[in-house]
Amino acid sequence: MKPDDFKKLINEVSGLISKQAETTEINIKAHVTKEIKDSEERIKDELRAEIIVSRAEAKADNLHLLGILDKGTKSHERRLTNLEEKTETPNPHKN
Repeated sequence: MKPDDFKKLINEVSGLISKQAETTEINIKAHVTKEIKDSEERIKDELRAEIIVSRAEAKADNLHLLGILDKGTKSHERRLTNLEEKTETPNPHKN
């Protein structure tokens, strides 16, 4: 093999190595980009689920609180009505 042939061979091999490196880099970038997009979708889905659960819990807590307030209000109304009847005091707010 002559020195010129050796240089040509080195140039060809280095070109092939460069092309292979570019192809590998493109494949890795595509794979990483796909993984990132998949992860983003999973995270978005998890966040949506957490938001739905949080809203449901808040709604349940709100309904529970409204029930407690309603029970207390009715109890006070009954007590006031009984006091008004026993003391024969009219309710100024009733017509």
